[in-house]
Amino acid sequence: MKRIIIFTIFLFLGCSAISNAAEKNSTYIYPPWKHTWGVVRATPFKLRLFVGGKTHFNNPQGLAAVRLEAWEDTTRTGDDDEITAYGVNSGDNCIIYNRSMLSLGIYGLKKDHEKLNQPWGIAADAKGRVYVADRGNSRVVRLYNQGKELQFESVLGGPGDERGRFIDPRGVALDPQGFVYVTDAALGRVTVFDDDGNVSGVWEDFDGPDGIAVVGSGEKWNFRPQQSFAVVIDSLHRRIRKLSLSGELIAETTTSDWGVEDAFLAYVVIDYHNQILVTDKKNGCLHKLDADLNYITRFGESGSGDYQFDEPRGIAIYRRFGQLIVAERQGAQYLWVAVDVPSFSADIVLNSMWSDLKVAFELTEPAFCEMDILDSFGRFITRISTRRYFPAGSSSISWNMRVPKRQSDKSLYTELPPEYKPGQILPDGSYTVKARFRATYSSRKFYSREVEARFRLGE
Repeated sequence: MKRIIIFTIFLFLGCSAISNAAEKNSTYIYPPWKHTWGVVRATPFKLRLFVGGKTHFNNPQGLAAVRLEAWEDTTRTGDDDEITAYGVNSGDNCIIYNRSMLSLGIYGLKKDHEKLNQPWGIAADAKGRVYVADRGNSRVVRLYNQGKELQFESVLGGPGDERGRFIDPRGVALDPQGFVYVTDAALGRVTVFDDDGNVSGVWEDFDGPDGIAVVGSGEKWNFRPQQSFAVVIDSLHRRIRKLSLSGELIAETTTSDWGVEDAFLAYVVIDYHNQILVTDKKNGCLHKLDADLNYITRFGESGSGDYQFDEPRGIAIYRRFGQLIVAERQGAQYLWVAVDVPSFSADIVLNSMWSDLKVAFELTEPAFCEMDILDSFGRFITRISTRRYFPAGSSSISWNMRVPKRQSDKSLYTELPPEYKPGQILPDGSYTVKARFRATYSSRKFYSREVEARFRLGE
């Protein structure tokens, strides 16, 4: 049984049955019990149990989640899904992270040059590099995690408006080549550093830039490994801009374009399919866009119940397995990437010589689809889609309504009711199209979004 280490980081309590997600938007779901021992939500009480009075949730901000190379077990071939997560606890000037399966570490409590002052965004990679925007000290601190403990390494920048220095550093991102991208809300720019700490570029003309995310060419867990771009939140936390990694503007969108006039976009992350997830503190939700900044869906609402968020801030995703962490005002939540189907319909399309069945649907996440035809008694007739991949957005399947001579899926071999002749078109009557959609991540083994629609042949 896989173990999900993230519950030791945020000490989650409370769990909803995974099937409950089907009643709401199921783009993201809580993992099943055996993968988290029921732990999906953080609480201040549980944090005190692990760290005593050393720190408490006080204005949580940025998040990062990685699988450390130092944790890799070369003696086994199975999947390793134990990740290290770093959560910025800005009000207490520290970073909370997991040092092992059952222990937490706290960085930033020392009173020397390592002391943080209002830390904000954070980025990390599998090699152990960690960068945190140290707002109060107008710098970025570089840390290193050899597998057990965060250690101070060096500093980027310092107070000032010269090239390579900061007034109000906010967001931090890291690409596979080791380049570090830092937003400065006061200076309206993004500064890019190489792995040696040298300035390699400065992007200008932003309006209060804050959250930033980057996907770089050669990213290990990237559906389109040759794609590379950055996304930046700016313009009073209501705009997202997409840029090349040389700083050229590619596209932009505002919350007004989505029909959301009053919002506070906080942090942003890019998933395995290069889709963009952004937290909205004002509306207690996540907004999801595709790689071209087309709006896909909104997930969650303000509150403290299941699939609700209390001022969501930092967000992190482990792209390989679709593990999602969202920081809140007094804790965090842990979810899996799943899929929702906002619309699903079946219609007869008349052509000049024949008729087809067209099944149209909309997905909030790329998914695999199985689709069956059932008769009015619920008896299986045929499968018209077997684990077929569909992207997020609008898609359709057409079928000529002819019963196949043999099923393409060997597991479905069955004796057909006598009125359904292989090779012939369905007789008149009422039928149901039943579909099951599964996301491309780990959740596909435990959850499917099932939908159905009816259609009729003849009078």
